[in-house]
Amino acid sequence: MEITDDFGLPVAMIGPDELSSAPWRRSGAARAAVVRMPAPPPELYGALARRGFVRKPSTVTWRAALGASEEEFLARLPRKTRQHVHRARRLIAREGLREAVEDRITPESLDRFLALYEDRVSRMPYGVAFARRHRENILYGPEKYAGVFLYRGDALEGGALVLECPEEGAVRVRWSAVTEAARRASLPRQLYCTTMRVAREKGYAWATLGDDPNLYGHIARPGLFTFKARMGFEAVPSQDFADPAGFDEADLVLSLEALTDPVLMLGYADDGPGRALRSHVVSASGTGLDAGPYTAAFLSGAPAVRPPGEPGGAAGPAAGGTG
Repeated sequence: MEITDDFGLPVAMIGPDELSSAPWRRSGAARAAVVRMPAPPPELYGALARRGFVRKPSTVTWRAALGASEEEFLARLPRKTRQHVHRARRLIAREGLREAVEDRITPESLDRFLALYEDRVSRMPYGVAFARRHRENILYGPEKYAGVFLYRGDALEGGALVLECPEEGAVRVRWSAVTEAARRASLPRQLYCTTMRVAREKGYAWATLGDDPNLYGHIARPGLFTFKARMGFEAVPSQDFADPAGFDEADLVLSLEALTDPVLMLGYADDGPGRALRSHVVSASGTGLDAGPYTAAFLSGAPAVRPPGEPGGAAGPAAGGTG
């Protein structure tokens, strides 16, 4: 067993031969919030499940079929989400905000976006501002990035950096950010609708709304799942949508001390070869938690809810704590 620091989250990495001895239980073992087995072998699926591990894709891709028109796409969304979109459009018109689409992002627009993006990420407990690392590639690399931006006068209210992937028939929203006022006014929804409209006009069939680490409660929060699902996107294992680096893992949440309460994972629905996913929610409230926000039509079955630790009370240190 090796303890690694995953952007502030202590994770105990184990191999298949260590499962039966449960080294994370030993007296004096290093403190870990999560026990993780990469690439679990099929013969251990049952044993992992009995110990409370969730077998899952390490990363999920959020994808949506664009359909023939925006009207068709919006008709799929929950009524409340459609209302948020229409409210955002009315606010944009009333306050004279300006949408700008850049088929090739300029350095000036990118730097304005990066300043906003990094400000927003700095406010997250475990946020990591990855986008600046890709600045030169966004501007000058062989891949084609487009930008969708929203301005109030000369001030940037929000934006999205979009990677065009003709070989996938898809556009990928790689990074997005809005001001706090824009977030409260539901402007991200309109920003994504504009992105999808432009993609549809270019002949793309799919849009993706990011690849998320499949442990909502650390870098990504559980509310992100709810937002993306209600925007008409579905989560699939990233390796099932053109990610050659995607892989499976099994996680056991021992403690919420370095995480939010609740934690959400999208695990495989059964031990067979199927790829259907199911919500797994870990909370100090246990089965008393309302799991309604973590349901979606693309998921299989009702959410599984449990407290942290192994079944039968073998919890980790500070199992009831919150991040």
